[in-house]
Amino acid sequence: MQPIAPARTDHPKCCSALRPRRPLACTISLVLLFGVSGAEPELLAQRVESAKEKTLNIRGVQIKKETPFVGGNYHYQMELINTTNEVMVVEVEVAFSNDEMSEFFEDTINLEPGQTLNKDWVTKVHGTQNNSIVSVGVKKLVVRSARQVSEDKQSEATRLNQDSARKGAADYARQQKAGEDWQKQMRELAEGNRRASQAKTNSAPAEPVKFDSELIKWLLLDLEGRKPRPDLGRFSKAAQNHHWAMLIDAGLVDGALIKNSDGSVNSVMLKKIATDGRVFLTAIKDDAVWKYFVENAAAERDEISAARLKAIAARVGNAGATPK
Repeated sequence: MQPIAPARTDHPKCCSALRPRRPLACTISLVLLFGVSGAEPELLAQRVESAKEKTLNIRGVQIKKETPFVGGNYHYQMELINTTNEVMVVEVEVAFSNDEMSEFFEDTINLEPGQTLNKDWVTKVHGTQNNSIVSVGVKKLVVRSARQVSEDKQSEATRLNQDSARKGAADYARQQKAGEDWQKQMRELAEGNRRASQAKTNSAPAEPVKFDSELIKWLLLDLEGRKPRPDLGRFSKAAQNHHWAMLIDAGLVDGALIKNSDGSVNSVMLKKIATDGRVFLTAIKDDAVWKYFVENAAAERDEISAARLKAIAARVGNAGATPK
């Protein structure tokens, strides 16, 4: 047997055979998209709808689904048949979307026993200049009896009431605990004051504390919770208590204080910065307003009182609120 000679590849007729052929599907797609050569491109849009489960039966409700394109608009149609002996409730959400927009329709359908009902949702979502695909589908489809819906609502209402009651009880318990803690601290404060008074009965009166604008500022920043905490170690405990007392008496801080028999401050109990105190602190964080406060406080010298501090703080707060 003679061997078969290999075919020549330099023959002119072989050139066309060696050129890659354009796939048939690609050619058809081009015709669909662009039509006849020279015509304007035609905008096409396609629906995406699973072929599965076009007919459903959920808890005795038969549902037939269709997604026709009618009169230039996409539709989602359902035929619902209640084959049960009780009222059924169908909750449905239909979605239409392309790459630029989406539209949703939510509906609750009540079906009497044996009733047949047709629903039709129409969207304004169409194909775009990018020939985007229009997706059509059901995002939610829940079928329950009217009795079950009522029971579910009752259960949800009961749960919400229970949650509200638990929250109210927890809030009340926290308030009670906070009140008890405050009373306990006040009792401890009073007891400490009583012991301090007994110890100082024969001692000389405490020297008056000079007013310090810087200490006022650092105390408020510390109570605000500034991180890192201000270093108050360079101020004596007596100076801190005296300035805390001024802030409390001026209404800039919520708290309580106990004084010794000689009028000096023995101890203080702090809660929080009051509203006026927050306005004041916010204002003095500005360098220009802080300088204004220092100058006003210095004009009062060491005889500054809580009432005068309150008045100065109010002026400073107004200065901070004024646009510069």
